[in-house]
Amino acid sequence: MNAELISVLRQRKVLISIGVALVVLLIWLLAVFNPEGHKLASVNNSVQSAQSHQNALDARLAQLKAYSKESATFEALSGRLSSAVPATSDLYDYITAISNAASATGVSVQNVNPQTAVSDGNVAVIPVTVSVKGTYDQTLAFMKALYALPRLTIISSVQLSGGGANTSRNTPLSDQFDLDIFAQPSAAQNG
Repeated sequence: MNAELISVLRQRKVLISIGVALVVLLIWLLAVFNPEGHKLASVNNSVQSAQSHQNALDARLAQLKAYSKESATFEALSGRLSSAVPATSDLYDYITAISNAASATGVSVQNVNPQTAVSDGNVAVIPVTVSVKGTYDQTLAFMKALYALPRLTIISSVQLSGGGANTSRNTPLSDQFDLDIFAQPSAAQNG
């Protein structure tokens, strides 16, 4: 009987040990593993969010690198636009450019009459009337030269006098050009 009792006690010790081990495992599962699992899920979500943000930043960086390669082109375009629509309504350089265009095309400038700049939305418009004398071919060349000026110039009207039925392309003409040139809107307020 002693052997049976010892055997039962050993089985109890084994069962108690297994029970204690299961209780410890359950406590570990509830106290340590389960909260750490939630923390791990939170960390995984943060990692995914960071990766998405990193992908967006990489795409933006690639776009900026492409723009960087084109920066010289953008700077040249900015310079051309600044010349075409300057920040000032100062006309001295423009009148000099008209005089140079007239000399290059063979017409003679009779009169240049700039008017006050008027703000028109995103630009200031400066009306200018220019009177010149020259032949038909010289007049056409002067018109092309006006459009080639660095400052944006629009010919709004042209009035020609002279010539007639018994004349040639070499007959002198008197021409009046109504031009619109442009400046940035602050130029209309300043000048």
